[in-house]
Amino acid sequence: MKEENQGMKPFYSLVLSTKIPKKGLMIGLLASIITTLASLVVPILTRELVDGFSVAAVSGTVLILIVIAFIVQAVLNGVSLYLLTAVGQKVVARLRGMVWVKMLHLPVSYFDQNTSGESVSRVVNDTSIIRQLISDHFPQFVTGFISIIGAVTILMFMDWKMTLLMLISVPVMMMIMIPLGRRMAKISRGLQDETAQFSGAIQQTLGEIRLMKSSNAERFEKKNGFAGIERLLSYGLKEARIFAIIAPLMYVVVMAVIVMIIGYGGIRVANGTMTTGSLVAFLLYLFQIIMPLTSFARFFTQLQKAKGATERIIKILDLPSEEEKNGKEIDITNKSVHVSNVSFSYGEAESVLENVSFSAEPGQMIAFAGPSGGGKTTMFGLLERFYEPTSGEIRIGEVPIKEISLKSWRSQIGYVSQESAMMAGTIRDNLCYGLEYKEDITDDMLWNVAKMRMPINLFLLLKRGLIQK
Repeated sequence: MKEENQGMKPFYSLVLSTKIPKKGLMIGLLASIITTLASLVVPILTRELVDGFSVAAVSGTVLILIVIAFIVQAVLNGVSLYLLTAVGQKVVARLRGMVWVKMLHLPVSYFDQNTSGESVSRVVNDTSIIRQLISDHFPQFVTGFISIIGAVTILMFMDWKMTLLMLISVPVMMMIMIPLGRRMAKISRGLQDETAQFSGAIQQTLGEIRLMKSSNAERFEKKNGFAGIERLLSYGLKEARIFAIIAPLMYVVVMAVIVMIIGYGGIRVANGTMTTGSLVAFLLYLFQIIMPLTSFARFFTQLQKAKGATERIIKILDLPSEEEKNGKEIDITNKSVHVSNVSFSYGEAESVLENVSFSAEPGQMIAFAGPSGGGKTTMFGLLERFYEPTSGEIRIGEVPIKEISLKSWRSQIGYVSQESAMMAGTIRDNLCYGLEYKEDITDDMLWNVAKMRMPINLFLLLKRGLIQK
């Protein structure tokens, strides 16, 4: 509730925290503004051209000015488009970097509660929504606003009566766009959440494809997958219904205004109180007002989507990270591990471990035996400090491991997961994974380690050796 009451303040704070390229943004916006101002000159020049139109009386100066205005628009529009797109890409790159670094330093408990697919969606999809707002919709909103103000001001000087007649359409259009825009924003935010959940479910299923096939669970996963697809389809159809309402209504309003202006303007031209060129200019300015108004609904919808994406990103960035460097730097070589009365539970659930005690001497091999869910993996998670015990203490020698820096502690422990996961890359990359001094490790050292840990016949199959992927 607190975040909702803050309005767009979290969004502005998040974007500013990326150190947005202000120079590129200002130049891009300035180019957009000049492009808009150049477009406001064209109807005036067109009026002069039409009013003085005849084969002998065509003004070369006016034609040249119109061509110059079009060239200025084309060039500066290209400059603006590139700069603002570049700004948006840089902002999203920095946002993704912030979220990625944060996720790398979050405790394991976060990933126990959130699927990897949802986390990926936050890094990729939510940041892309913010990029679209900055690069596409925000420039259109600024230039559209300037275009409307400039066009209305010029029209008031040209013919205030026809201008007031035209402005009748504005409140009508706003009455259509505002409520439908809010509804669209709500649907879009629901679609984002559903997409993240669907991505998480698909990734989990494909990640455990062998388990799924060995369990003959294709029918079950097919049902779950289609259920997610149907929910996404439902949101898509809701969006389609909103667009199906907006588009025809906007078309009717726009056409009604055009017909009124042409009808009233035609009468004025016939009476001699308005020139044909002025009527043409008036219609051109009318389109410069109507087109931005129709894009405002998309801007405010995207703004609400960006607000929702911002809230989700900030929730991740505000989570406490693991304190990797805080603590002592201790060499644990040839020191005993002592586990004393350790208990642990996941949240409010029943204890997985209760009053566990044992000691492990240097060189000693200890095996944990028990049923699935008995706490064997949890015990190793506590030793790796993926979690902290609910009660009790783990010591290395006489030093509690919680007093040792995480980086120092984990750098001296070799961890082999149950799944024997392999990271993308070569055999060398995997053998040296996480080592800061891997450039100093020779191939001979790696061959010796590989021969110790891999079946010799499998090892001999690696035709490309350590660079085998």
